[in-house]
Amino acid sequence: MKGISKFQDSALLKTFYAYAEYDAGNSGEAMRWMTEAALDAASDDSILIYCSPVYYLGNSLDYKRFLQERVHYDPNREKVPISSKSIVEKMEDVLKVFDPTHFHGGWGCEFDHYERHFADPDPETRRAAVAAFAILTGVWETGSATSFMPQHERKYTGGFAPHTPYFFELDGYIRAFHKDLETIREEFPVMTAYIIYALDVLDERSKIGLERKFPEMDAEMFRHFRDDVLLPHRQMKKRLPPFDELMAELGWNSSCSPW
Repeated sequence: MKGISKFQDSALLKTFYAYAEYDAGNSGEAMRWMTEAALDAASDDSILIYCSPVYYLGNSLDYKRFLQERVHYDPNREKVPISSKSIVEKMEDVLKVFDPTHFHGGWGCEFDHYERHFADPDPETRRAAVAAFAILTGVWETGSATSFMPQHERKYTGGFAPHTPYFFELDGYIRAFHKDLETIREEFPVMTAYIIYALDVLDERSKIGLERKFPEMDAEMFRHFRDDVLLPHRQMKKRLPPFDELMAELGWNSSCSPW
C-alpha cells in the first residue's frame, strides 16, 4: 500500500496487491485491484471505451458484504472529534489560500458538519456552511480533490471506519441542501447555481447516477433531488454567473489571499 500510494498508476504493484488480497481470502478486494491494474495498463480500444462499466463492476463485486457494513446517515450523531474553531473560522482559513480564478486546486475544508448549518440563525454561519459545500462540490467536479467518496471505496483506501468516518457524507449534504434549497437560493443565488451545476455534471459524468455510485445514499431521495433540481437546471442550460460574483458570495476579497 505504501508503494501504491507513492506510484498510484503502477499496474504491476496493483496486480501483486490483488494476489495478496486473494491469498488473504478477500476475493472482492482482489478483483477490485486487478480491475484497476488492467485499466491502468490497458491499450485495447475496447477496454478504454468501456472503462467506466468495467471500473464500476470491478468495484461492485463485494456489494452484499458492504451493504451489511455501510454507515447510514444520522444528522444527530457526532461521529468524529471536531476542532474548537467555528465553521466561519474554518471557512476563512480556506479563503486565505483559495485561488480566485476557479476550483483548480485541492482546497480542502476542515471536517465539520457544515450541512447542519445551512439554515443557521446566524447569517455568517449560514454563508460559511453553504460556501463550504460550494467549494467541496467545485473541487470535486474539476477533479482537484475528492470531497465525497463512496463508503465502499474508502474501505480499500484506508478511510473507511463505520463508527468514525472522517469523510463528508454526500447523503446528508444532498438531503439538507434539498430541504433548504429555496431559502439558500434566495440568500445565496450564485453559490446555489455553482453547487447545482457541479452536482449535475458529476451525476451525468458517473454514467450510472450518483445514487448508484454512492449505494449508502437514499436512492429515492436522490432521484427526487435529480427530478426537482438537477434536470430542470440541465434543461434550462443557464450560464453560470461570473466567477467574481461567486467569490463575493463566498466572502473572498483581496485581503484573503496573496494571489
